[in-house]
Amino acid sequence: MLVILMLLLAITGLVYIGTESFEIQEITIIGNEKFQKDDIIKRSGISYNQNILKLDKGLVKDRIETEPYLEVVSIKSNYPDEVIITIREKEAAAIIPYLNSYFIIDVDCNIMEITDKLDDVQYPLIQGVQVNSFVVGKKLVAEEEYQVKVLSRILESIELLELENQISEIMLDDPDDVKMLLTDGIRTRIGQAIEVDEKLLWIKSDKIKEVCKGIARGILDLSTPSQPVFYSDES
Repeated sequence: MLVILMLLLAITGLVYIGTESFEIQEITIIGNEKFQKDDIIKRSGISYNQNILKLDKGLVKDRIETEPYLEVVSIKSNYPDEVIITIREKEAAAIIPYLNSYFIIDVDCNIMEITDKLDDVQYPLIQGVQVNSFVVGKKLVAEEEYQVKVLSRILESIELLELENQISEIMLDDPDDVKMLLTDGIRTRIGQAIEVDEKLLWIKSDKIKEVCKGIARGILDLSTPSQPVFYSDES
């Protein structure tokens, strides 16, 4: 009797799964600002009235993320008929010149897009990185992998401290002795990519700005975060 009861319940469940109770009627998108909801739904490949229990969330994620500026945070099924997709819109963080083109990358060094001209440079220009291979939407592959790790760490700190508009160039010729050019013309030495937050925080310091004020050329040495030093070219 127990076996028969279990079979009946299983059959009932299968019949119920096939009913309209589990057909997708609502798709909710969370986290979008620049991208329209309908565009994300279209990219996801989800159709209204399809069975929510047969939804391939991995495939949906892959489809949405074919747009380099979109990252899927989560896909949840709110039974019986709603799918909730939470996304994050990625932001450009830096520019890498390559031959006659430019790579726009995010903080993780993923290539967001490739352009042949820059009308308005809003992000730091990266110098000294030798590119090995590249695919839009994927992480940049450099001749020296350590450079990419260092660059990503520095870009994370720049984003955290909101310094995008204060840094013009980042020189990575020697990833153990990173240098920068600030938008006001001051050259800055970071050294190794350790304690980066503490080092870059000095760029926002009024005290440092006062020291550098009026000096046309020099080097702001932040390699020792507890004791920043400014060397003018004259010294």
